[in-house]
Amino acid sequence: MRGQVLANIGVNLKFFRRNRLLFVAGSLLLLITSLSTLPSLFALTSSQHLELITAIANQLSFFAIVLGIGMVVTFVSHHLDKRSIKMVITKPCPPDLWLLSGMLSAVLVTAVLYASILSICSSLFLYWDIPYQSGLVYVLVNDFAQSFVWMGYAALLSVVARPVTTLLALLLLQDSTFYWLKLLLASALKSAEGAYATAVQTAKMTVDVVYLVLPITNPFWEKNETVYKSLRGTDADWTLLLSTVAYAAGVWLFCYLLGSYLLRRRRLI
Repeated sequence: MRGQVLANIGVNLKFFRRNRLLFVAGSLLLLITSLSTLPSLFALTSSQHLELITAIANQLSFFAIVLGIGMVVTFVSHHLDKRSIKMVITKPCPPDLWLLSGMLSAVLVTAVLYASILSICSSLFLYWDIPYQSGLVYVLVNDFAQSFVWMGYAALLSVVARPVTTLLALLLLQDSTFYWLKLLLASALKSAEGAYATAVQTAKMTVDVVYLVLPITNPFWEKNETVYKSLRGTDADWTLLLSTVAYAAGVWLFCYLLGSYLLRRRRLI
């Protein structure tokens, strides 16, 4: 089992490296990030430098999450659509090990990206000779945990849907979207009457159920908002970070188990 997973990971990393779509998407995201932060490089004060490091960390983290989602969606959908998975399954390699190796490959690449982001931002602290803020580590580990949730969610959707449908679902079926709908419907329900009130109540109950089912990408955002802005280690709650990591790992594992179950029920060869 371990040998099969490691062998598949090696093949998957080559697939990611040679995939032109991922290369183009990654290059565009990196270019957009560079252009958006370039004007800020002329900041002179320490506070401006710190704001720049915060902006660079946030934008590169967003880039890493998007690229991680792209790797998972591309890996699963490409092999399922092209039916090339049958070359793996008939070796033999169980579908659950194939999916596990693909998800672990994306996690490995994303981990390297976050390590690079940490190195870049830490180097800027040294270059500009400003006090190092340990909150940077907290923020990047928290974002890396978020990427687990996104990649697990993307893998599960990719097993049951086409790439375009998967991306639309990732865009629309977010906890933040349905939280906003919950607030909107709760406000509308206060002034609703008669049949309209019944319809609003039904819609609110439906939204509540969907909100409970959807994975939460950043479960403690309100408590972490301060450290995201300041990068100060004194604002970080490391116990909360452990809870976030545990939650993200649980969501990733659940999505993998459900995805592998659905994958085994598909006709692959």
